[in-house]
Amino acid sequence: MRKAFERYLRPEEERQLFKTIGQFADLQSQRDLAWMRVMRQTGIRVETMAGLNVADAREAITTHYLTLRPEITKGEHGGRIFVTKRGRAALRQLLRIRREQGHAEQADAPLVMSRKNQRLSIRTYQQRMHHWCELAGLTVKASPHWWRHTLAKRIMRESTAQDPRGVVQAQLNHSDIKSTAVYTMPDRDDIEQALEEVS
Repeated sequence: MRKAFERYLRPEEERQLFKTIGQFADLQSQRDLAWMRVMRQTGIRVETMAGLNVADAREAITTHYLTLRPEITKGEHGGRIFVTKRGRAALRQLLRIRREQGHAEQADAPLVMSRKNQRLSIRTYQQRMHHWCELAGLTVKASPHWWRHTLAKRIMRESTAQDPRGVVQAQLNHSDIKSTAVYTMPDRDDIEQALEEVS
């Protein structure tokens, strides 16, 4: 049986989540909001986010492109993906937060740091995402990977590009267009809207 695609955040869920996090002024909360914005704007995997270094952020801010080093892309081929204005602003925030946390600025230093002054682990990214979703009162149990799906669904639904599926393939660094087919499946919004229309 074909299921609806559900692992993405609706615009109102995204706004609620960001609004909730934004109410907190401590550096850890600001850090979490910034890395979520980077993931939402770029569609990178959590493995890639966790592997980013200071040099990666600086390069993306300057060139508007993020280099996907093979060692941080889950076995995918390397490449470069575009970073939006909002994505670059979030990268600047992460660099600022590092400075305020008192971390050194060397190029190969981790971009996102834990309270124990180490690279933030993938598990911690997942835990922080769950924490904030619960605090925001979201009914979905989202993981950091949902940002990748959220970007793809938003492109498919809202982009005026001639080939939105091709844009998703390029931005998500899919080597095969078949990997992008999941985003053409009906999602919970499609099903609910269609049923309301015929009710």
